[in-house]
Amino acid sequence: MINQWNIICLFMLSLCVATHSLAAEPVELQSRTSKLHEQYTINADYTVERITEFEIKALTEKEAKKLKERRFSHSTSIETFTVLEAYTLKSDGKKITVPDGNYQVNVNKGNGKGGPIFSDRTSVTIVFPDLEVNDSIYMKIKSVETEPMFPKHFSESNYYWSEMAYDDLQVIFDIPEGMDFVHQVRKMKQQTKTENGRKLITLTYANPAPVKVERKDFSVWDVEQEAGYAFSSYRSYQALAKAYGNRALPKAKPSDRVKKLAKTIIDKEEDQKVQAQLLYEWVATKISYAGNCIGVGAVVPHDTDFILDNRMGDCKDHATLLQALLSAVNIPSTQALINSGAVYDLPTIPLVSAVNHVITYFPQWDKFVDSTSASTPFDALHFSISDKPVILVEDFVAGKKTPSQQVGNNRQEVSSHMKIKQDGSVEGDISIVLKGDPAISTRRYWREMTKEKEDEWLKNTFSSKEKLGSATIDHDDPKPLSSKYQYSLEFNKPEFILASGAGAFYISPVVYSPMPVYSLLDYAQEEFHGYDVSCGNGHSVERLTYEFPDNVKILAKPQDFSLQENYIAYSASYELKGNTLSVLREVNDTTPGNVCSAEMINSQRQTLIKISDNLKSQIVYQHL
Repeated sequence: MINQWNIICLFMLSLCVATHSLAAEPVELQSRTSKLHEQYTINADYTVERITEFEIKALTEKEAKKLKERRFSHSTSIETFTVLEAYTLKSDGKKITVPDGNYQVNVNKGNGKGGPIFSDRTSVTIVFPDLEVNDSIYMKIKSVETEPMFPKHFSESNYYWSEMAYDDLQVIFDIPEGMDFVHQVRKMKQQTKTENGRKLITLTYANPAPVKVERKDFSVWDVEQEAGYAFSSYRSYQALAKAYGNRALPKAKPSDRVKKLAKTIIDKEEDQKVQAQLLYEWVATKISYAGNCIGVGAVVPHDTDFILDNRMGDCKDHATLLQALLSAVNIPSTQALINSGAVYDLPTIPLVSAVNHVITYFPQWDKFVDSTSASTPFDALHFSISDKPVILVEDFVAGKKTPSQQVGNNRQEVSSHMKIKQDGSVEGDISIVLKGDPAISTRRYWREMTKEKEDEWLKNTFSSKEKLGSATIDHDDPKPLSSKYQYSLEFNKPEFILASGAGAFYISPVVYSPMPVYSLLDYAQEEFHGYDVSCGNGHSVERLTYEFPDNVKILAKPQDFSLQENYIAYSASYELKGNTLSVLREVNDTTPGNVCSAEMINSQRQTLIKISDNLKSQIVYQHL
């Protein structure tokens, strides 16, 4: 991952959530930020000195307990961190200085003279004494970069949640007058002056009476809707890509060791795309994932020898090693920077923090892969990085995006025949065929399944509270990275229905499946207003046959039903012949893309409400 340390998020983790105010109801505040002053001094060599001063008041006992401990961290190799002042401010104005014994410092370091392998972060935890309701914590801290993440560049950004109370917020940027930069200020007042060859930009903001927001879904986030700022020396995302590439790409040149390994992996395979797949799968399954937080190592990959020696690396290491292996067999590729969170649009101002992950791009096939996932096949992308803007490190293309989740990729088919016996038990078989995400997740689950766990799962699934059931299972080998998977069972389950009298049961397969029909028919309890949310698609089919004994009469069955609108098609048929009921239920959600407007989701919600009653219906029976 590429990380940019943001000191505000470190001491206000609970505030770093974007929202959009939709209601005028006052917030029941847990705390209020009485003072937040920051000053960024950018030096001629682009290193940055940050001084942050804040005072936060606890308004509840719960918040007082949370504020009592504050934790900060910094990169020991390129950053210094100093607490200039820290005290508890009592409600009567008394100050209680934090004693030296209330500081806990933890340092990541290597053994002896050896440096740490993946993290040089030093954490400082401060415990504020005698902190109670209506008391405040005060701190003034200083952070100094000794080396910029990228030479001749800096970028900083922040936003302030509209549900948080800010009484006095001020941010100052002290920049050399001739330094080239771009910036954005949102809902803040700005003053600019120049003196002694320096440009001082002062931003102020206050939100003393915040109001509640009604938004509950933050799966799609536009930070630029919130008050805040962005400052950057990058004029474009292409410039950011170049800065990353200058440090990262030399690491991707194949060494003799890498060349030899690449030839061993591809063996006698001649098809280039198959070769690429073999190399991808080797890196994905043989190189475990670990974060890299060592100074400029947060943005610079390790050497390929280091990665291979340790069989471990972060996203940059994965992408670098894979690119080196591909280059060794003359397959063109480049690294691509992307955001794996809730951001689906790049910020207007180019920022290092706009991206937090590195993947691989094949220009000849217009294809992206992410080898940090040990379970994702060559032909798939995880939802978190699909339909997202990417910054190609080489041969930059403005507006380039990863593909969205394609309609038809995610599918499940269930077929089951169940014979119900006179004692209420049921025996039968079931087969489940999966494609796409359901197959990938099920393979991952079964890779970790031991024989003992499998036996326990079968026992728990097919036994009742009083009696033991039994089942045997047959499934594909889960180890290969594939977007297809299937498994089948033969089973005997006691107490499936009542042994006498009348009763009813819902229609459903007797065993859990990763994408049942009802999972695609879920909907929010309330409508959305004014914001986008993430969405997906899928196709699920259930073919279920219930064979009842002669002494059981079916009194009622669900009505046939079908509906097609708002990208959702649903059909259900229930055919009773003699004492055999055949059920066919199918839902096909063809929603395009990964992002849906509130209007789209609300329309689909109305469609799903119409369908939901059919799923709630039951089979009603009577023992004769």
